[in-house]
Amino acid sequence: MKKLLLILLFAVSSMAVQARENVTIIYGFGAADNFANYGRTLADEANKIQDRYNFMFDVKPGGGQVIAYNYVKNNPNVIFQTGSAFWVRPYFYPKESYDVHEMRTIATQCSAAFAVGSATYSDWNSVPKDKPLTVATSGLGVISHLVALELQKKYPQITVVPFKTIADAVIASMSGQVDFVVAFIGDLEKFEIEKNGRRMTILGVTGTKAIGKYPTLSSNGFPSILDKMSSQTSLMVPSSWSNEKAKEIRTILLQAETAKSVRDAYALDYCIPFQLPENKLKSWWDEQNETWAKLTNGVKID
Repeated sequence: MKKLLLILLFAVSSMAVQARENVTIIYGFGAADNFANYGRTLADEANKIQDRYNFMFDVKPGGGQVIAYNYVKNNPNVIFQTGSAFWVRPYFYPKESYDVHEMRTIATQCSAAFAVGSATYSDWNSVPKDKPLTVATSGLGVISHLVALELQKKYPQITVVPFKTIADAVIASMSGQVDFVVAFIGDLEKFEIEKNGRRMTILGVTGTKAIGKYPTLSSNGFPSILDKMSSQTSLMVPSSWSNEKAKEIRTILLQAETAKSVRDAYALDYCIPFQLPENKLKSWWDEQNETWAKLTNGVKID
């Protein structure tokens, strides 16, 4: 009898686990990016605090988030973890992109500056103005690409070299394939210690204020428009989601987002947490859309 009860209990518990509804958080760049840890830790913490949903994390790099966007749009129970690059791609490549209005934000996360680093030059004074230069970005039609185009205004001989992920772009810089890289601070700081005769130097950051020892790019003579080019991370879902489900998932993720592991992941990128009440999300979405439309106005792609 005891053996039968144990079997029944095991069967019931297995059915309970299987009954959990899967929800996947998708990131549009690489699993090795610091940014990926925002979603990875969020999914882990969400699973600890409830048993209705089984949260998972995955990446779909490529196409300046187009691949990830299409996956979210075409599959059930998938959340898009994205930054402000979400609004940038359609203005760069309107025919090879997506409709931003098919997604809506259910929660904001944090705001992070971009940084320009180099394993070839230790300061801007040593950068030549009479020889070809290269800068790595995490794709085309994303904010790192937009930052790189602003660098060209001071160094017209810079060629943009796109990669699929932030990590790939950083590795290219460390290996000497490119002269500069645009990434988040945390992705560059880990390479500030010399390795194989090379080390990363962070030469400047976007935003209006220096971050620790890192000066702003505008204070080094680059266009002041870079002061506005930080990324605000958020979680989006297709507009087809019901309000009830979106609200339920939002409640779980906001609670999970306060966990130390999630906040530690933010801190590695100097990403400042900001959470908006539900009734402010639509106005914030509209403001972001308008802001990045202005920041990409007049951009010309060769």
